[in-house]
Amino acid sequence: MTTTDYMFGDYNVSLSSEEDHPPLGKLEDLHICHLGMKFVSASPLPEFAVYEFEIAVRPLNGGPKPAPVKCCGIVVKCEPEGACYRTVIHFADIGKADAACLEAVTKAQKMRCDYCENC
Repeated sequence: MTTTDYMFGDYNVSLSSEEDHPPLGKLEDLHICHLGMKFVSASPLPEFAVYEFEIAVRPLNGGPKPAPVKCCGIVVKCEPEGACYRTVIHFADIGKADAACLEAVTKAQKMRCDYCENC
């Protein structure tokens, strides 16, 4: 597995995925919710590629450790944006309990897209 870490306010987001896909690499402008995520990265990801993710959103202050959220994500869009690529991944099989956990944390930490009506 490869792991990508992203700092978000007082939180660290770890995204682990299988090694048989291109790694996510360094991410910019990450937005995440229980439906999926979007971000900017230096290299493109193949559209329709399926990624198995283990997502952990942890407080930097060493607070309670949430259970990792496991899900499958499909790359639905990857387009050039400046010298980088804007990627959108849709979560396809996230369990109800995992979705509720991710929904609560990402809403509280304002990790969602500004325009999304899912905020």
